[in-house]
Amino acid sequence: MAEPQSQGGFNSRPSARNQKTPAEIQRILQLHELYVRRRGGVPADLTLQNLAGAVLPGINLTGAKLAGANLEGANLQGAVLDKCDLFSCNLARANLSFASFVGADLRGTVLRQANLRGAKLPDVDLRAGKLLSAGSNRGSLHFSRLDMGGVDLTGATLSGAKLTNADLNSATFTQADLSGADLTGAVLTRAKLTGSKMHGTKLDGCDLSRANLAAAKLDGASMVGADLSGAEMVAADLKNVDLRGAKVEGTNLEGCDLTGANVSRVDFSRANLQGARIALSLATLSTEIQGLIENHRRWAASQGAEGAQADLSGRDFARIDFSGIDFSGANFTQSNFTAATFSGAILVMANLNGANLKEADLTRANLGGAILQDADLSQADLSGALLTPVEIKRPDGTSTGRFWPANLTGARLCNAILRGCNLQGANLKGVDFTGADLTDAILTGCNLTGAVMVGAMLANTKLPEGYVLPGV
Repeated sequence: MAEPQSQGGFNSRPSARNQKTPAEIQRILQLHELYVRRRGGVPADLTLQNLAGAVLPGINLTGAKLAGANLEGANLQGAVLDKCDLFSCNLARANLSFASFVGADLRGTVLRQANLRGAKLPDVDLRAGKLLSAGSNRGSLHFSRLDMGGVDLTGATLSGAKLTNADLNSATFTQADLSGADLTGAVLTRAKLTGSKMHGTKLDGCDLSRANLAAAKLDGASMVGADLSGAEMVAADLKNVDLRGAKVEGTNLEGCDLTGANVSRVDFSRANLQGARIALSLATLSTEIQGLIENHRRWAASQGAEGAQADLSGRDFARIDFSGIDFSGANFTQSNFTAATFSGAILVMANLNGANLKEADLTRANLGGAILQDADLSQADLSGALLTPVEIKRPDGTSTGRFWPANLTGARLCNAILRGCNLQGANLKGVDFTGADLTDAILTGCNLTGAVMVGAMLANTKLPEGYVLPGV
């Protein structure tokens, strides 16, 4: 049977020795109100008091001492608890929605299933704590983990908060601001972090398995060694995130932006990366491949005097970042470059025959004279790329007067972006441009025999003289 309550919302009689009566608690709060208003009074000291079920919406307890107090199930909606000592306080199932905890000490606090919707907790310390009663170890309260399982922090402000090793299993952080917070070692299994702001947040060693981080903004966050197994991260912003050694088995990273992320020692083989923007560094490649690439760099830079021309045919380079690298003359026949990045790279006379370049970034790349016969460039971005003829020179460097055109015979460029791309003189026989964007592209002098242009955007496109679009 529930305890009867007095008018002030407190239990009608103290629950244990040294407990204040409801009348005494009322007087303490009245004096605290005078203190807050600077009309005399004294700050409230309710250390270790039983205030379970208290009804105190909107109360101002700034600077009050509530260490070890029991406020389980209390109604503190909209309360001001700034600079409050809540060390090892029990706030389980309490209504703390829209309350303010600026500068409060929440170490060791129990917040299991508490409602903290819209609460303000910037820079608070929410680490584990230990409370010793009567100056001894007897009757001590020790929390090896901060207990916040099932807590509702929807829309709460927790920027800069310290939540290391906290138990946040099944907690709700939807639209919450955790920017700059420290959650190192925290347990966030099945937590709801949809749309949350976690700019620069420390999540090293966190257990985020089966958590929902869809559309979360994690740019610049540190997630070294985090467990993201089975997590839902659709459209999450993971730019410049440190993911070294993270577990992503069964993780849904569809549509994520991982630009600039450090993914060393991360195995994406069982993750869903459909539509994700990710560029893996060369460091993720085998030592053998890295050596071949370095030797080719030397070969290209010395015009064949040093190093060796690379034969990297039939290799898997999906999502690797090759930005700015000189791969002139390299052999990439039948290699897989799905979603790889070649922005600003030099691929002059490179052999990409039959290569898979779907969704690849080839913006501003130099593909002069390259062989792309039967290559798949569907949804690739070739904005500003060069695929012009290359002058053939003699061994002594003198001109032969002949030029080697880029060859894209039979290539697939469905829904590719070729805005401002220069394809002058290229062999485009049988190329499929269905749905491609050729705005401002240059196709003068090209062989377009049998090319498919269905749904292609041709605004200000320069076509070969006398060329008539099929069906026109």
